[in-house]
Amino acid sequence: MLKNPRLYNPKINPQNSHNRRSVVLKQMVLNGFLTDEEYLNKRVKPINLDNFRREAHHDGIAPYFRAELTKWVKTLLEDEKYHKPDGSNYNLYTDGLKIYTTIDTRIQKYAEQAMYEHMSQLQTKYFERWKGKDFMTYKADKTKIEGRKRVLIQMMKESDRYKAIRSTYMSKVFGDISSGFNGLELSDTDIFRCFEEENTKGHLQKLAKSNFITQGDLDTYTALMKSEYWAILKSQWNKMQNAVNISFNTKTKMIVFAYNDIGEKVTEMTPLDSIKYHLQHLQIGSVSVDPKTGHILSWVGGIGHKYFQYDHVNSNRQVGSTFKPFIYSTAIIDNAMSPCYKVQDVRQCIEANDPNFHLSSTWCPSNSDNKFTGQTYTLRQALKDSKNSVSVFLMKEIGNVESVKNLVGNLGIDKNKIPNYPSICLGTPELSAMDMACAYTGYANEGIVTKPIFVTRIEDKNGRLVYSSVPEQKKAINPAYNYVIVDMLKYVASIIQSKFKSQVAGKTGTTNDYKDGWFVGFTPEIVISTWVGGDQEFIRFNTLADGQGAVMARPFFEKLLTKIENDNLLGFGKNMVFMRPEEELIEIDCSKYETAILEGSEDAKPKKVTDFDEEFHL
Repeated sequence: MLKNPRLYNPKINPQNSHNRRSVVLKQMVLNGFLTDEEYLNKRVKPINLDNFRREAHHDGIAPYFRAELTKWVKTLLEDEKYHKPDGSNYNLYTDGLKIYTTIDTRIQKYAEQAMYEHMSQLQTKYFERWKGKDFMTYKADKTKIEGRKRVLIQMMKESDRYKAIRSTYMSKVFGDISSGFNGLELSDTDIFRCFEEENTKGHLQKLAKSNFITQGDLDTYTALMKSEYWAILKSQWNKMQNAVNISFNTKTKMIVFAYNDIGEKVTEMTPLDSIKYHLQHLQIGSVSVDPKTGHILSWVGGIGHKYFQYDHVNSNRQVGSTFKPFIYSTAIIDNAMSPCYKVQDVRQCIEANDPNFHLSSTWCPSNSDNKFTGQTYTLRQALKDSKNSVSVFLMKEIGNVESVKNLVGNLGIDKNKIPNYPSICLGTPELSAMDMACAYTGYANEGIVTKPIFVTRIEDKNGRLVYSSVPEQKKAINPAYNYVIVDMLKYVASIIQSKFKSQVAGKTGTTNDYKDGWFVGFTPEIVISTWVGGDQEFIRFNTLADGQGAVMARPFFEKLLTKIENDNLLGFGKNMVFMRPEEELIEIDCSKYETAILEGSEDAKPKKVTDFDEEFHL
């Protein structure tokens, strides 16, 4: 076993590594494996890392999926149910396991192509819009600017360049302190606390009283600052900071991410500018699912795994208007409201201390354009135009948040992720692309939710079955109600329908300040859930025209579905339509609805189903 791989890492702690090597060589002399002469010759040689190459996982198809698959399988194999016959654990890398995934490599390749085509164009537009502007200070107060600086500093500290400089200047004094203080390893936070104590006496005492540090921490800090090491640490720290400033602000040749055939380019810039450059790249998280089987067909977690390892498929971001179909669904199910029902586009408020919503102050949100037209909209048109006023009206009609949460839970999303506030009707919950894909399988599959899966079975090298997936489905919405919602979402997506062979439905989503762009679209055969945005929320466009979901995320859906339908071998897009149920509980033909209203017909009145299978009720 290697002793403390990080402390003795030859790349970031070369001096520690060199010293440790000498200790091991000396032990080899004492145990007769080396002569004294061999020891003296070897101990003076530098550590050569020229032949070291870290194993790369970013090459090949579906790198984000493969990384997620590895973590999932490792966790699965820890369960006793999936151990070897002798009770020991399987080794993912050495036991010859065969893992059968649901990923369709043809669709995955199309997804990666669509990502490249769309995101490269979007990134070009982003840099054009920000030309001549400093994203670190643009329209930001002092607090926001400081927050952005902290993000930049943290990214700098995570770089190999910074770690190497830190090791060069600090490894010896850190090693001495570790020896003198019973293995103490100092973090930057520890050092900053001690610096603050020198500037403001009593700072550490305040931290201890507030329970930010323990009494033991306080005693250690105090002893360190009184020791002989403190002056040396401060001197080396200042030298290190100077070296960091020079290194990170001096132009040098380097390789950075690029949208080209090899995914990178050689350029000349300062290391600090390279961090800013990479920070400003918009990211994507998208997953496509078969709504009937739950099989995940493609998985795109980002724009380039070598430079951006963070996977955005399961990351939570505000979903914006892609959440609104859940509000409309609840209103349709609970109140049997027709999509032809009309609501005036005026300011809607939920009063303070309303017993149904428990707000401390009155809430009157505006539309995305800060305007109210005063015109009447059918629910179908209001959903297409994402009228916040109508969403708030429906929230008031529903009368509580819990009914919406119950529906969302039935659609496969963890209810605990949904806040207990009426503002959820505008899309404030933070959910993942995977969450939304799961929920929309219910709409695409006649009201039956299918939990997404990406592994069907695992076998050992002898063909013995280790794991087999069990499909998880749940009846979430009465098919008659579900078709009403699907019909509305078809209308929302009608602007792109002519591009496809199958019927298409879906919803865009845009969040405040255009931080997140969404589109969740589906046909009877596939659900594609897509988020686009910056890793940091201040990486964004500055106008609704550029930053809305219809521009940020929907083009990816269009490109991917077009590629899928054009591949005849895949068998998608053969004029598939959403099945209309025989039993129709709500009138969706607005001309008939209007006629019935004028005539006072019973057909226009809401019909609440009371004898349907309880499994469908919220």
